[in-house]
Amino acid sequence: MTSSSDLRAQIQEHGGERLTFAVARGGEEISVEVVPEQATQAGETSWVIGVYPLTHYEFPIDVTIQLDNVGGPSAGLMFALGIIDQLTPGELTGGEDFAGTGTIDSDGAVGPIGGIRQKLYGARDAGAEFFFAPESNCGEVVGHVPDGLQVIRTATLEEALEALEVIANDGDVEALPSCSTADAY
Repeated sequence: MTSSSDLRAQIQEHGGERLTFAVARGGEEISVEVVPEQATQAGETSWVIGVYPLTHYEFPIDVTIQLDNVGGPSAGLMFALGIIDQLTPGELTGGEDFAGTGTIDSDGAVGPIGGIRQKLYGARDAGAEFFFAPESNCGEVVGHVPDGLQVIRTATLEEALEALEVIANDGDVEALPSCSTADAY
């Protein structure tokens, strides 16, 4: 397994079966057996093993992010784009105003957030022309896009970067992926 999401998937796949883990501790590998239990959180039942896996990264550079009044993971995509913009030459957006939202995981997958309709209007009111919306939020976007804002659907960091390249190079922005009526159902 290479991520905590892989671990969670394996636990769910095996249900309540006894699991054996190889754990590196103090420079040596030990074997640990665990029997998952069912737990309900936020109305959803799943198998758990009583640990909360974390991923730790060691970066070759110092990254510090400090924004007032930003809570939760919904700024993940925008933080990732901001970091990439700082580490690469030129302006990632070609000087265009854009906004967006979405969680992001270690594989670059963009996930859903809450309050997207309010974020659309806030972005438009702040002068954004383009807005990156998680693909999984499209059902909440359709029919609620304020005039003057183009919503770009994205499921991955790579898709967002590709769209920014089109925007920065004055490409065909109308051809960028958007949330459609079909996404509302």
